Amino acid sequence: MSTEFTDCPHCKTKLKNGLLSSVTLLNDDKIDVINEYIDNPSDAYCTKCGNDLYAKYYHILIEEKKKLTQEMYNLIDSIPVISIHTPLNWKYDILEMVTGQSTTGTGVVSEFTSSFTDLFGAQSGRYNQKLKAGENMCLAQLRKQTLDFGGNAVIGTDIDYSEVGGQKGMLMVCMGGTAINVINIEVLGKDRADNIVRVKELNERIDELNEYNINDENQY
Repeated sequence: MSTEFTDCPHCKTKLKNGLLSSVTLLNDDKIDVINEYIDNPSDAYCTKCGNDLYAKYYHILIEEKKKLTQEMYNLIDSIPVISIHTPLNWKYDILEMVTGQSTTGTGVVSEFTSSFTDLFGAQSGRYNQKLKAGENMCLAQLRKQTLDFGGNAVIGTDIDYSEVGGQKGMLMVCMGGTAINVINIEVLGKDRADNIVRVKELNERIDELNEYNINDENQY
């Protein structure tokens, strides 16, 4: 923060730095958070007027991120992730390759291969749940990367499974595909198209909020 101010630009309190009492300007990170939400932004805020403002708007920012993230979680499945390379009637621009990886559990493969007779029993159900969780994580990564590239769908998707970790029997799920931006998004159906537009808005807003440095050191 510039040292050109002698008074706080917001509350006009005289700035001072003494042994018994001091009034100084907040750092840039806190000023940015306040100015994100306050009706009349200021060039700076001092410790007298700014600490309470920062505490208030810090919590508003955190709550907004939580709300947006939950809404995005509920809608992100609207982004198609398909294995075919040229979907019928889709007009699109090719963006980038996207990938996702997930390592699932310990002892999954070794236990599975030694329990083949229980393929349709309770153990098999637990394995399938672990695999499905890994697949869902990979799908979320593909969709998030696609949004970050400005896309709205993934084509040519491939999924692979491999054992990693030696004798530990950890199972890795890997996915890869091509992020695209569907131009005639209405081909996906109105409801899905509307959800995709909303998801892109949510992702952009969350990325904006993530730019703010709001770690514990500058919370108060």
